[in-house]
Parts: sequence; C-alpha cells; structure tokens
Amino acid sequence: MMPRDIKKLSSDILDVLVIGGGAHGATIAYHVAKAGYSTAIVEKNDFCGSTSANSLKILHGGLRYLQHLNIKRMRHSIKARKEMMHLAPYLVKPLPCIMPLYGKGLRGKRAMQTALFLNDCISWDRNDGLPADLYIPNGHIVSKQKCLEVIPGIETEDLHGASVWYDVLAEDTERLVLEYILESVNYGARAANYVEATGVEKGTDNLYHVTLFDKLSQQTHLIKTRFIVNASGPWLERCLHGSQKSIQEQKWALALNIVSKKKIFADYAVALEGQGKYEDKDAIIKRGKRLYFFVPWRGHTMIGTDYEESDASPDGLQVKREMIQKMVDEVNAIYPPAQLTYEDISFFHAGLLPMRAKLDESNIQLEKNSTFFEHTDSKFSGVLSVKGVKYTTAPYIAHEIVCFLKKQYSPVLSKESQNESSPHPWQWEANESALREMLEKKYGQRALQILQFLRREQDDDIWIDRDAQLLKAEVNYLIHEEMACKLSDIVFRRTGLGSAECPQQKILIKLADFIGNILGWDEARKEREREEVLQRYFPLVLNEV
Repeated sequence: MMPRDIKKLSSDILDVLVIGGGAHGATIAYHVAKAGYSTAIVEKNDFCGSTSANSLKILHGGLRYLQHLNIKRMRHSIKARKEMMHLAPYLVKPLPCIMPLYGKGLRGKRAMQTALFLNDCISWDRNDGLPADLYIPNGHIVSKQKCLEVIPGIETEDLHGASVWYDVLAEDTERLVLEYILESVNYGARAANYVEATGVEKGTDNLYHVTLFDKLSQQTHLIKTRFIVNASGPWLERCLHGSQKSIQEQKWALALNIVSKKKIFADYAVALEGQGKYEDKDAIIKRGKRLYFFVPWRGHTMIGTDYEESDASPDGLQVKREMIQKMVDEVNAIYPPAQLTYEDISFFHAGLLPMRAKLDESNIQLEKNSTFFEHTDSKFSGVLSVKGVKYTTAPYIAHEIVCFLKKQYSPVLSKESQNESSPHPWQWEANESALREMLEKKYGQRALQILQFLRREQDDDIWIDRDAQLLKAEVNYLIHEEMACKLSDIVFRRTGLGSAECPQQKILIKLADFIGNILGWDEARKEREREEVLQRYFPLVLNEV
C-alpha cells in the first residue's frame, strides 16, 4: 500500500531524503530503508518518468565490458541483474542475443569463443536462487546457416557463423523501478510523486530543512532530514536550486531508441554494426564500430541506441523528426531487408545521459561509471549527489551509499524490526483463472490486491476495455495503491498500455472518464489529460486513434 500523504511524509525527522524517483533513486530508497534508516523519496514528476524509462529494456551482464577488461564492472552488472530478477521475476525473462561473426579478428569465431567463455566464468553465480524458467544459459557459437535463419539477408562474404549469449529482457522497466519504491515502502519508507524539492538550508538543529512543493495541491511543506541523496538525473545541477556549489558543469547526450511496429527478427536480440567509424577511448580492445541492437518486445522491435550532444533543459527535452529519420536511415543501411519507414515508428525512448566528450558527429563518449560524491562544503556535507550512467548500476551505487551512511550514522531501526511484504490471506477461485493469468503477468503477486478491488465491484461490466485487457479494478488499484495521479501515469508507467504505440482514442476517452470520476475531473481536465498522452508521441505519424 502506497498512499500519497505529503503531510505524513513531512511529519517526522528523517534519516535520509532521496530526491529523484528514477532507477537510482528508487534503488537507493529501497536499500537505505531496508538497512533500517527512516527514509523518504520524492519525485518532481511521476516515478520513472524520465531517462530511466527510456532504455532498450535489457538488463545486461556486462559482456561488452570485456573490451575494457573491466571485470569489477561486470560483476556489479551481474549482481544487479540478479537482484532485479529476484525482486520482480514476473517482469523479466532470459533474452538470447546474436551477433554475426566475420573474418579472423575481433569479429571472428576464436575471439568470441574466448569472450563467451570468460563471460560465463565471470558470471558463474548468475542463476543462484532463481527459478528454473529464469536460468541464463551459457553462450555458444552457431553455424553460418543458423545465423542466416535468424538474420536473413545479411552480408555472407567471410561470414563464419554467429555468437549467441544471454542477457535478460525487462518487459516493463517502469514497473521494475516502481517495484523498488513499493518494496521500500514495505520497509517503512514514505514516497510521493509530483513533489519538487525547491530549497534546502542547514538548520541550527544540524538537520537539513528541505522545502517541498506539492505540484498537485500547490502547497508547500517543510521536511527535516539528516542526509539528502540527490538522484535527480539530468536535473542534477538544478536540484535544490544552486545550493550544491561543488557540482561541476556536466555535459549531456540525448540517447534515442526507436520502436518499430515491424517485428524485424523473431525471438533473438540481434546486434549489428553501424556504418560509421566509432572509437571508444576507454576500450583496450577496440572494435571500431558502434553496435546497434534490435530487440523483440511486445510484438514490436526496439532499436538503439543513437546519441547526439544536447544542451536542452531536461524539462524541455524534445526529439525532432530529423533525429528519428536519421536513425531509420541508419537501420536501413545496416540491414536493408528491414525496409523501415518513418511511418513504421510507433514510439521512441529518449533521455539525457552524462557525456564525457564529443570527438565528432559519430563519436559521443559517454561517462562510463556511475558515481556518487559528498559535497565538500561543510554546510552541505550531508548531501550526496549521484551521477547515474546505467540502469543496471543502480543497485551497486545503492549498496555503496548504505556503506557510506553506516560510517556516518547508525540507524535507529534494525533491518530485522521492519516488515517485508506479508502474504495475502485471500486466494484465487477456480473461475478466476483467466484473470489471474493476465494480472499476474502484469503485476506478479500484487495481482491479489487487484483481486480485492475486483470482488468489491458493483458493476457487472468489469472492463474499461476488453480488447486492451484493462480492468476497472486494475485502474482503481493503481490510483489508490500505486499513486497514479494522471492519465499518463496509467498509460505509460503503470500498465504499459501506451509504451509501444498510441492507444486507440476510444480507450483514452473511456480511461480518462473512469479516472476522472474517481479523482473529480471536469471535461476540460479530461481533455487536457488526453492531450498530454498524445503529445508524448510527437513528432510521430499516428494512425487514426
């Protein structure tokens, strides 16, 4: 249960206030609360509404870090992936990845056999404690014939086969972040979305006095805390309005993934080399080309990633048609049989990532490692700022922050004194098996809470829309128990209804009407909510919705 209660959130002195509800903030809140610290997490918009939602959905084990010989970073990725799989097994599944092999160098069989063997050895414990259906197999080499079955139409000259390895596909990265927040609440944390931290001062009581602005009620609240963790992503430098003097100006790159209605490849994530030359300055073993991944997902294909330098404000981030078209053209150059058009693109993911340097148009050098640092100014010595780079680095950073906190201040509550999720006393009945399968695939064991809302329904029609497989009880639960405050929260970050392509207009109307009846929206508000959802697809070409 996660009620949105700002007064309660600010009623007690906290040990730790986490600002930012993306992957790093959510993971930090979970680990800090689990360690026994009184914790709160606030997000200025909705949880996982920015960069953390914009990914290729792959929880990778760090195979690519072998070219940097960075075994430590690989182990961090492997442990993080396993943690996420344990936390939300209903959201993940093993993903076979395949890459063609050419010649005898780094793109050849022998080099990749060695890399796959090392990857399997370094990830020796990757399946510990996981159910059998989530086991990640060993990598292997397949024949030229098998490669052409999976990737028909590629260049065959000097083709010797393909390497196959396994990562993990997160079906819904937004819900995975939300799982961390929900579990942090189970450990006693408090959470609120649409709450912006607008200022901080060090009080005479040696606590930080943080001003919070509730964007929904337009009210201001004051919260007191011993430590602050700034995990606000691209808002890093703007967070707390200039109070953090020791943050150096950060350059940012816009990262873009596109979603195609075409299912280009079946079952495998396919890695193909881009056309332009690319030099990774940190790589010891240099490939010379950037890899593009084609990821099968929800009957669509995600393709990425492309980068360009950006000086745009994160609040005003926009993706232009030209950037999407450029990526469509690159896809067709990489793999002509795709015959991709701009009209095939049904969605895109875009976010700002920390950039180290720009060597030329095709050589954007991203920051390689997520970090956090304490501010050296004694006035803000209890303020930590996080520079997150990869989704899968979040658990490692969270662990390091817990270690830092334990050296500074021991929590009053012990881990053992806090309660994990307790099993629900109610059970599914035989006639509910179809609904159970549908809901557990979306929500795991939280489907039992939706069952309670379903059983309270007075209306014989349980569906908002049967074709979209969306229940009234489902939306009721999301509003009352998962802090969904807007139509876009439901469409993009609670159900994934619109995360691959735009829902039909009739569904948006019915859904806005249903939510509006619960939250007291008038017709003008319902229209604004629908327009906000549609705006997320600009500048794509939408079919009649």
